[in-house]
This record gives sequence, structure tokens and C-alpha cells, in this order.
Amino acid sequence: MMHQKNAKRICIWCSAQPSEHEVSYEQTVDQVVPLLRQAQPAAVIEVGVLSAPNTYTPSLEQLDYSLTFMAPLALPVWQQCQAVVALRAQVEQWGIRVAEGGIYQLPLAQTAKGTLFGEVLGLVAGQWQVPIHTADRDRQQLYGLARRLLNALNVPVGCYFLQFSWEQGVIFDRLWPFPTVAALASVGVQTPDWFTAYYCCLVGQPLRDLRLPDLPSVPCLE
Repeated sequence: MMHQKNAKRICIWCSAQPSEHEVSYEQTVDQVVPLLRQAQPAAVIEVGVLSAPNTYTPSLEQLDYSLTFMAPLALPVWQQCQAVVALRAQVEQWGIRVAEGGIYQLPLAQTAKGTLFGEVLGLVAGQWQVPIHTADRDRQQLYGLARRLLNALNVPVGCYFLQFSWEQGVIFDRLWPFPTVAALASVGVQTPDWFTAYYCCLVGQPLRDLRLPDLPSVPCLE
């Protein structure tokens, strides 16, 4: 991925047949594009829809903003994140349970100055919501896994979404190296939302804080 502070052209890559956790073309156009227009008003923004892995040559004039594994990124971490079985086996060796079907995601922003941890997102009654209340002890367990995983994969700057279940402790599912459809729950709620935060990471803009309003009642991790 390129790190250009003044990219004149932003190409958002999405899949023609997204998985349940990937943002669709319609969601990209309706919700993600307006966010990037606010972040970089002078840029030309295009949405590339991929039906198969594509090949392109990186350009100093273009920022490749990928929201799908269909985009041909040579970064090893993207390949490792796609190799879900192998990644689960690695985590299992650390003594952590693994299983598919996680309904929670812990967003992470890996910046040049370190890792910012977001509030847990959760699938509640078929809708992704943020925040999910997480006790400090449970939060530390999640943060510990996230740090170990990011260090083991030697991840570059970007946003990552750690998908998991919870049953008296974390059950690891997988790691996404881009904002998932769950990140839409942050739009209009969190400042900056996760799609804008992802943009900031890719272009090297400072990302020091993630703010959420005080809410009277939120679902709990369970």
C-alpha cells in the first residue's frame, strides 16, 4: 500500500461478490465514498469492482484503498490473514481457543507511533453495533492477543479487525487487514469513523484519538 499525504486519486477496491464481512459496492458508494470526500476533497475517487484478483501497477498519483482480499496486495500480512486455518493454528499454539463464527470484532489502528485500540463492535439482533461494553479484565485479554498477533505478523501501518467469540474468555476467529462491514456501525458515531481512520493510516496522517459519545446503555460482551 502507498503512503501519500496528497494522493490525487483514490481507488477503492471492493469485491463484486463480497463475503458477509466485506463492504459491498453499494455500501462503498453510498457510505464510504462520502467519508473520503470529506477527508480529501481535492482527490478524484473511483470505486473498482473486482470479480477476480486484479493486477495493477502502483502509482505515486494513486492511493489504493482496498476493502477486499480480491485486491492484489503483495504484503505478506494480507496473505497470512487469508490463510485462516494456518492463522488459527498459530493462535491455538499460544493456548487460546479458536473457532469460526465470531460475532464480535476488536478494531485496531496500527500507526507509526503504535497501536490504537477501538471499542468492540458486536452483532446484536442482526445489526453491528458499537460500543459493546467490555470489562477491564476482558479488555486486557483481548488487547494481549491483539498485540501478540500484530507483532507476530509484523503488520504495516493500517487498520485491522480482530474477529472473535466470547465464552468465559476470547475465542479467536480471524484477522481482517481492512475495515469490515462492521465498521459501518462507527459512521456518525465515532470520531473518526473506521473508514476515515483507515485513510489516515494509509496516507500517514496523525491518528491520536478515537472518540465515542457517552451512551446511557450499551450491550455487554457475553
